[in-house]
Amino acid sequence: MAVDEAVVRAIEQREAIPTIRVFGWDPPAVSFGYAQRIQREIDPEKCRHEGIDIVRRASGGRAVLHWNELTYSILCAADDPLLGGSIKESYRKISACLVAGIRSLGIDARFEPAHRKVPGPRADTLTSPCFSTTTQYEITVQGKKLVGSAQRRLGDMLLQHGSFLLGPEHRKIVDLFPDTQQNLKQRFKKQLQEKTISLSETGSDLEFPEIAEAISRGFTDTLGLTLETGSLSSYEKQLTEHLVDTKYGTKDWNFRESEMDSTAICPLA
Repeated sequence: MAVDEAVVRAIEQREAIPTIRVFGWDPPAVSFGYAQRIQREIDPEKCRHEGIDIVRRASGGRAVLHWNELTYSILCAADDPLLGGSIKESYRKISACLVAGIRSLGIDARFEPAHRKVPGPRADTLTSPCFSTTTQYEITVQGKKLVGSAQRRLGDMLLQHGSFLLGPEHRKIVDLFPDTQQNLKQRFKKQLQEKTISLSETGSDLEFPEIAEAISRGFTDTLGLTLETGSLSSYEKQLTEHLVDTKYGTKDWNFRESEMDSTAICPLA
């Protein structure tokens, strides 16, 4: 998460160019949306016992268990000519590229056309996991959610995260809920089973590198551009380390319970 913010800040300072990242998580981790109250959503002790990390994202949305999945991030200016625009417009553009990449693998991925209202991250009760519902422009296969995304504007910059399910491990998030939420636990467990699908459950045996290449192909083919593989600059590495030390690696950031400004959080996620 620190890398994503470091890169988007570098782009803002014209120290980097618009960037698409794909990565996995080791060990598995639960990431929470910017405005969520983490200790209401999961039991940190259960996460510790299972060896699962906890982090708060800079983007909006709801909780995601990153385990046997591919995470992508889009980092650019909000007015980027290819991927920018209003939140809804940029979300649609990015989803179109993702769908094109997934379909290039022979998987019948589709847009979710309708907008469905979902509980906000500040609801009085436990909020539903990201993958328990599907919202507009998210990506489905066989009518079930395969990719979940969330976006936030950092000033004039755009940061969007998304999770592409490779296996069914994301459903284990319900096992991390507080013991006081047994009724909701059963409800969300059923929703995750009925409303989500992973790549392995489509019958595909494709692995992470092939999915990453397909995502890249979706952007190049859809936008008519050439992507260059790169690594972090010295500036981005230093800023990443600073953000880990002062933000993403701290309890003040990850377990903050007070209300956060969420006006820039994507309402679609």
